[in-house]
Amino acid sequence: MQDKDLIQKIQLLRQIKPDSDWANWLKANILQRKPQNILGNRPRVKLAIFSFIPKYQKVLIPSLLAFFFVFSFVFAQTTLPGNVLYPLKTLTQNAKIYLASESTKPVVRLEVAKTRMEDLSKVQNHQKEISAITQNVRKDLEIVPQEIKKINKKQIALNVSKNIQERSKDLKELANKISLEEKEKQELNKTVENTQSQVLALIIGTTEEINQCPSYLKNSLIELGNYFTDAEKGLVQWTPDNIVKSQGLLIEASNAFKAGDCLTAMEKIESIKKLLSILSLDSPTQNSLENLGQVEVETLTPTP
Repeated sequence: MQDKDLIQKIQLLRQIKPDSDWANWLKANILQRKPQNILGNRPRVKLAIFSFIPKYQKVLIPSLLAFFFVFSFVFAQTTLPGNVLYPLKTLTQNAKIYLASESTKPVVRLEVAKTRMEDLSKVQNHQKEISAITQNVRKDLEIVPQEIKKINKKQIALNVSKNIQERSKDLKELANKISLEEKEKQELNKTVENTQSQVLALIIGTTEEINQCPSYLKNSLIELGNYFTDAEKGLVQWTPDNIVKSQGLLIEASNAFKAGDCLTAMEKIESIKKLLSILSLDSPTQNSLENLGQVEVETLTPTP
C-alpha cells in the first residue's frame, strides 16, 4: 500500500462519527459515576512495620509501659533535686535501705545520706526541695548509730562502725557546700558531728568489750546463774520452754568461754538477755551457780 492510499484511509476514518444515541448514553453514564466510589474501591496500602500492631497490641502496650517505667527509674538516678524525676531516685534509695540486712543497713543508710548531700551540693536553686531533703538526711544520720547498736555480733558491729567512721570523714565538707541558710547549715553540721561522735564511742566501747571479754563473761555467767537459781526472783515468771532454752544457751556460753571463744560466749549471753528480757543484771553477785545443767561458773577459765 502506497502512502497516498494510506492517507486517504485515515481521512475516511476521521469522517466516521458515533451515533448520537450512543454518544448521549455514554456521556450520561460517565457523569453519573461518583469519584468517591472510584477512590473507595482502591486497595488500601499498609506499611509492613505497623501491620502486626492490631494482632499483638495486648502484649505490646504493657511491654511499652514497662519499658517506659524502667527507663524512667534508670534515668532518674542521674537527676538532681528540683527535677520532676528526682522523687523516683529517692524512692529507689529508700528501697535499698529497706531491703538491706541488719548488718549492712547502717552502711547503706549512710551512703544514701551521703549521696543526697552530694546532690544537694550541686544545686543552687530550689530552696524548698533542698530544705526538705536536708531534714531527711539529718534523720538518716541520727538513725545510723541506733542501727549499729541493734547488731548482735560484737565483731560485726565493730567492723561496721569502723567502716562508717571511714565513709563519714568528708560529711562536714559536703555539708558546707550545700546552699542552706546559716541556721540550717549549723543544724546539719551538728547532726554530722553527733553521728561521728556516737560512732566513735561505739568503736571504743565495743573494742573494750571484746578486749575485756574474759572478766565480763565470768561476771555475766555468774549473774545469770544466780538469776536462774533464785526461783522467787525470776523463774516463776517465765515459761518452762524459755527456761530450758535459756539454760541451753547458758551451757553453750560456758563451753565457748572454756574454749577461749569469747565472742561466741558473749553472743550467747546477749541472746539469753534478749530472749528473757533481762534488763537489770548490773550488780555482780559473789555466789556461784548451783544445779544449773552442770554449769560451774566459779571454775571457768578460758583455755589459752
